[in-house]
Amino acid sequence: MGKGQVQVEDLHRALDAEVLRLETGSDWVRWLDLAALLPTYGFGNIVLINLQMPQASWVAGAQMWEKLGRRVRAGQAIRILKPTRSRTAVAVALAAAGRRYGVDGMVEQQVIGFDVGSVYDVTATTGSPIYLPRPPTCSDEAANKALWDGLSSEAAAAGVAVGVGPTGDPSAAMARLVSELGRVRLQSSAGRGDDVGVVERGIREAEVESVAHIVLAHHGLNMQAASFESLAALARLADPKEPASVIKATGSQVINTARQLIKSTDNYLEAHRTVLQPVAARPLDSVFMTPDLDGPVL
Repeated sequence: MGKGQVQVEDLHRALDAEVLRLETGSDWVRWLDLAALLPTYGFGNIVLINLQMPQASWVAGAQMWEKLGRRVRAGQAIRILKPTRSRTAVAVALAAAGRRYGVDGMVEQQVIGFDVGSVYDVTATTGSPIYLPRPPTCSDEAANKALWDGLSSEAAAAGVAVGVGPTGDPSAAMARLVSELGRVRLQSSAGRGDDVGVVERGIREAEVESVAHIVLAHHGLNMQAASFESLAALARLADPKEPASVIKATGSQVINTARQLIKSTDNYLEAHRTVLQPVAARPLDSVFMTPDLDGPVL
């Protein structure tokens, strides 16, 4: 995709073409790893950002970079899909009657289309170095213990039995716990039943393991998942005419569910985790674009 004048239709075409190129598990993992770094971006924009700058690690709009004391370089924008919104008919009627609608008095809106938005990776900015908290690693025992406690708290609230303990390989234990949490969240959000065929069951397993991958990667841990290798083939079996729609729906479910778990675990860790020594350019959620600018949920 060129860096000249880009239209919304260009981004949609590029997104569809890139999704159709999905073949291997490593292709899927690249998107999951980027979603772990940029948890507030929707699946469509994760794919677009990876397409234009695979090495992106910290992405924000020009105004946010300005607030952080950095300036963006002209000609180095990453183009994404930015939703345009309109107040719902109910909200308009309530506003006319002097009443407020929605959470915290905010008027609820609906997406009516998309515009082209511009964001920039930290490497496309200039200014003073930024030092932020570093993520934990497998060797950070205190951080891993706090993460386990946070996930266990989530599991208890969701009614998920914790059948494993935080001993041994922390990645393996937490992968099982996050997978069960993700399974419950995915099932409740989509209103799913258990009576499904082999293809649908395979896609659901890939979704569960993808949620776990994103959450663990966000916290500096790794996991291996065999289900990723078969996702592209399963999408073609589920919808031979439009396999891209299956992949986009899967990506949307995965990222939305992982985002919820990332937010809750980040909040828990902020309150309970031992503070680690800072390093340069570690992204914080507060500098990302808000969920309103996630782009299409596809």
